[in-house]
Amino acid sequence: MRASYILFCFFMFLASSSAHPGNKKQYKPCKELVLYFHDVIYNGKNAANATAAIVAAPEGANLTILASHFHFGNIAVFDDPITLDNNFHSPPVGRAQGMYIYDTKNTFTSWLGFSFALNSTDHHGTINFIGADPIMVKTRDISVVGGTGDFFMHRGIATIATDAFEGEVYFRLRVDIKFYECW
Repeated sequence: MRASYILFCFFMFLASSSAHPGNKKQYKPCKELVLYFHDVIYNGKNAANATAAIVAAPEGANLTILASHFHFGNIAVFDDPITLDNNFHSPPVGRAQGMYIYDTKNTFTSWLGFSFALNSTDHHGTINFIGADPIMVKTRDISVVGGTGDFFMHRGIATIATDAFEGEVYFRLRVDIKFYECW
């Protein structure tokens, strides 16, 4: 009798828990931003306007041309302009600073770790991002893991999409940031 009572209580707990599909809570962002960052990778000929550089490459590769097989093994660091629209020549509102590591041998994918350092009339502070970027997928989500200034301890999700690319020299990402924890 005692075992069946414990089992009954356990099932009642499961039925009333938040994991039950009928109790799914919908979260709404406390703040949203859409920004663009523009990456111009150094290729040995564009030093004047390059904003990214290969700092590590597979053995035998050089640091001015991305590795041929899905860029596997390349590590690039960047200091890219951030704009409010997709125009490379728009006034920057900050810089995207960090790195990407091409980490898969069978498709184009990278691992991202970077910050947006914003310094405009509307926003001042940093937003920190980290996560996998399966580049061939139209939109990808990466984690917003914190920030400073106007974004102090903010957390959420950034949906990124490749907005444009020109060969292996330039790409632009649209970053749709949704904060779910705002301080």
